[in-house]
Amino acid sequence: MRLTHRRFNNVLSFIVIALGLYIAIAPFWPSIVFIFQDKSPETRAPYVGQLADSEGSTTNKDIPTDNRIVIPSIQIDEPIVESNSITAIHDGGTWRRPNTAIPTDENNTVIVGHRWFGNDISTFYHLDKVNIGDKLAVYWEGEEIVYEVTESKVVDATATEIEAATAEKQLTIYTCDPIWTAKNRLVLVAKPIENMEAATL
Repeated sequence: MRLTHRRFNNVLSFIVIALGLYIAIAPFWPSIVFIFQDKSPETRAPYVGQLADSEGSTTNKDIPTDNRIVIPSIQIDEPIVESNSITAIHDGGTWRRPNTAIPTDENNTVIVGHRWFGNDISTFYHLDKVNIGDKLAVYWEGEEIVYEVTESKVVDATATEIEAATAEKQLTIYTCDPIWTAKNRLVLVAKPIENMEAATL
């Protein structure tokens, strides 16, 4: 009886210690995983084109035929889903807000993603790590559109003006902020490289 009681105490102690470690490590786990992700140019920019050239990628993988967004600095390579509801990306991916422009239009394209982490779902969890000046690309109907991030900000969840129409091509990306809440929106604004180059001539 005493041996059984000791074993029970040992098992219980192990469970308590394991649970304590999990609680202590869990908040930092996404950042730990991010540190050890493959950051090779070919992973950061997996498709041939202007983005791959800017990242020094030697990939020979053709531009995707489906619509996708690639953000090298946070290793995002996700489909852009067309749907009337955000529930379409419950299992991952990104969503183009249906009331906004498509990327080839001279207007504001708004792409949204969840900020979950886990279950092999790739989301905008690390969107806060994208810096002004970083490049990214949208692949839309076989065309590559490369952007440079020009603005990063946090706005209230009611700030619908981030989806307003614009006179020129613009990409607006947003997710929830802080993590695990929907109180605010973390917003990136990016401009097409071609437009930025033309403005400097």
